[in-house]
Amino acid sequence: MSAPIDQGSPVSGAFNIFDLNRVRLSQAQGLHELRDDLLRASYQPGAVHLDSGVEQPYFFDKYLIVSRPSILRRLSRYLAERVPAETDRIAAPTLGALAIGTAVALETGLPLAIVRTEWDEKQKGRPVEGGLHQGETVVLIEDVVVTGSRALGAVERLRKAGARVTAVLAAVDCERGADQRLADADLLYEPLFRYSAFSSLQETP
Repeated sequence: MSAPIDQGSPVSGAFNIFDLNRVRLSQAQGLHELRDDLLRASYQPGAVHLDSGVEQPYFFDKYLIVSRPSILRRLSRYLAERVPAETDRIAAPTLGALAIGTAVALETGLPLAIVRTEWDEKQKGRPVEGGLHQGETVVLIEDVVVTGSRALGAVERLRKAGARVTAVLAAVDCERGADQRLADADLLYEPLFRYSAFSSLQETP
C-alpha cells in the first residue's frame, strides 16, 4: 500500500485546501457571491452605444470578467454544470467569450470550437476553427448577451459547418430581447445572471 500524501503543515494565515473545517458555500450562496463579484468587477455606469445598436445607461465590461481568475474559475464551473449531457463540443465566439469557452471546455473535458466573428472568404483559415466534425452536438458559450445577434451569427456559422447547435449558455443577459430571438432559432438559452438579478442596480432611462 502506498504511503499517504504528506499534506505538510500549513503556513500560518495561508489558505489550506485540506482544511476540512473551512466554510463551504451552498450553490445558491456561491452564485450570489459570484453575482456580487461580477457587479463590482465589470459593471460600468454611464450611457453607451453598443455594437448591437442598442443604447444603454450601463454596460458590463467582459474583459474585466475574464481577466480575473477567481471569477473566471467559478463562472466556468457553474456554466459547465448546465451543459447538456449529450453535448459533443463546446463553442465560443471570438474574442471575449473565448476565454470563458476555454475554461468551460477544461471543466467538462469537451473539445472546443472557435467561431471567428470577423471572418470573410478573403482571409486565411476557416470561419470555425478547432476541428469541428459534421453532426456534432454543440453548445455555444457567450459572455454578455444584449440582443443575441452575435450569438445568432456564431450559431449560423456553426450550423453551416455541419454542427447541431442546441443551446447557448451565457454569463450575463441584459434583457434586451435575446430570449425570443434565440428561441426562434430553436435554441435553449440559459444565462447565469440577468440584469434584473443585480438588485442593487437601478437602471435609469
